[in-house]
Amino acid sequence: MENIYFDVVIGEMKSFLEENGLKEKDGCFANDTKALKVEYDEEKSLYTLFTADVTDGTVGEYTLASSYLFDQNSNKNDAVAVGIDFVDSAKKVLGVKETKKKASATELPTATSGKVNADTLTAKLLANYPTLKDTYKVYVEEKGKYLPLDFGTTYVVPEIRKTLDENNKKAVKKLMDMFADIFVSGDRNSVNLVIALLTSAIGKSPERFKAAADRLEDCPLLIESVNQEIAVASKNRKLQKAIKFED
Repeated sequence: MENIYFDVVIGEMKSFLEENGLKEKDGCFANDTKALKVEYDEEKSLYTLFTADVTDGTVGEYTLASSYLFDQNSNKNDAVAVGIDFVDSAKKVLGVKETKKKASATELPTATSGKVNADTLTAKLLANYPTLKDTYKVYVEEKGKYLPLDFGTTYVVPEIRKTLDENNKKAVKKLMDMFADIFVSGDRNSVNLVIALLTSAIGKSPERFKAAADRLEDCPLLIESVNQEIAVASKNRKLQKAIKFED
């Protein structure tokens, strides 16, 4: 059942478990009212979170609370994202309310010369959508780290959708040129992130796809890659969840 990153997933959940008195016993975590367990299905390449009610010390029937695709291409950072996703789901089950924190002195990523990576893409996105700069700082403070895909699909993708829906030629062209530059010169992670964000933003909308494609005439390979990813995501529920893909 366990893969090599199972302990990373649980480790990311550790503080939440301790804060809510969820103690480990026989592979699950429970307090006086709730129990939860995490499993990995190797055949389906899927992490799952199950929760159950606890009554007079007896754990009831477990029900599915969340699931997360985790295949051979996933890494440690993805395992951290699984843990964060499961904590968020567990908070809803336990009725734990979020407390919003103020933006801290967390430094923003910079687009420096040299290696082009996910931080480079993030810096350019924050420059394009400056209202997200404080959101980025709060995100890093709350999570304790920066997870590009999680942050991008949660906060940046809605802004990309607005840009594509408004279809202001100059604004869309500026955004697509930025993505094309990263796609051509970035490392593997940043290239994959570009494809994932555009796939998530476009979804199954032909209007958004056309808005993006019309401004990517100089980089046909990018829009082709996005089109292929959309086709895969349209049939893959696990991928849809991972990148917050909308029909």
